Amino acid sequence: MSQSSVNIEEVNVCKCGYYCRLKTSRTPLNPGRRFFRCKASKENGGCGYFRWIDPSLENADESSLMNRFIDGQNPIDRLKRKVKELEEERDSLKFQLHENEEKMMVLNKKLKEVKLQRNWENVKFNQVVIVFLCLLTIKWFFNIV
Repeated sequence: MSQSSVNIEEVNVCKCGYYCRLKTSRTPLNPGRRFFRCKASKENGGCGYFRWIDPSLENADESSLMNRFIDGQNPIDRLKRKVKELEEERDSLKFQLHENEEKMMVLNKKLKEVKLQRNWENVKFNQVVIVFLCLLTIKWFFNIV
């Protein structure tokens, strides 16, 4: 079976007995090339299992490499665009948060003013009730005497 026809659906188990994950190379020599490797490193007692899934880029001609990365198919370019989009969204959300915080401060100030006004109106109403009760008491007192 050639490397270009490797079935990535089959389970790869290394000599340690671990299931091997499908990884993608980020090195300059093998950008975007997929491979399986042992979960544990050799330094940690792993077996060092390693197998390429994608064919070597040395065998590919320059035009096929260029075709692979045109129209934004380069995963690095896609990720850079996604990062830029997310940064723009973050900046927009920060701006909206700042605006909403300012609105909330204004609304809190208005709420305090309304509460003060309402308390003042309650005080005035209580004063009127007290005066009315005093007048009733005085009238009642003079009616008895």
